Amino acid sequence: MPKEPQEKIPSSQQRGVVVMFDSERAFGFIRPDGAKDGEDKDVFVHVRNVEGHKNLHPGQRVSYHLTRTDKGPAAINVQAGSVLGIPYLKYSLIGLGTALLLLFGLAFALDRPTSFALWLVMWVAALSLVTFGIYGYDKAQAQSNGPRVPEAVLHLLGLLGGTPGAFIAMRMFHHKTSKQSFQTVFWLTVAVQLVVLVILLLTRFIR
Repeated sequence: MPKEPQEKIPSSQQRGVVVMFDSERAFGFIRPDGAKDGEDKDVFVHVRNVEGHKNLHPGQRVSYHLTRTDKGPAAINVQAGSVLGIPYLKYSLIGLGTALLLLFGLAFALDRPTSFALWLVMWVAALSLVTFGIYGYDKAQAQSNGPRVPEAVLHLLGLLGGTPGAFIAMRMFHHKTSKQSFQTVFWLTVAVQLVVLVILLLTRFIR
């Protein structure tokens, strides 16, 4: 029987993002740029073919060349991008960094208040504003099939005080409202924050 023609391997440098990497077994998979979820186009990569033999991380950008193996295409000459490009780190740093800048801006405008309660209110306001913006960005990315903000980052921003902004954004953008698992974590976060707030208020009045 004649062999089926094999798909041509591009000779130029490719780019993609790591979707899985097992550091103990020293291999993982890269999703090429342009490939969509559900498409069987992920490329095998072994740590021995990574520059410096360094472990990769999910979400990390990489450039590489392709070669053909008995099991299909594999990545060689892999050059890893900065770990700061990993979505979890990138969006967390952007969110928290922007919130801190807003907080210090508010503190300067209010002539450096000394009240802890006022600092807390300013932090919640700053982080809520940032969280609102990040939810809006994630909604836009979802509509355009672009890179998404990890749900863990959205939950982290809420946990640290951004739940008011998250709540408004979910209602205004109709984002994450139908995902039950996300809503469960969100409302558990709100419950924990309310308990902490009550404890703080009781402690203040008991003194």
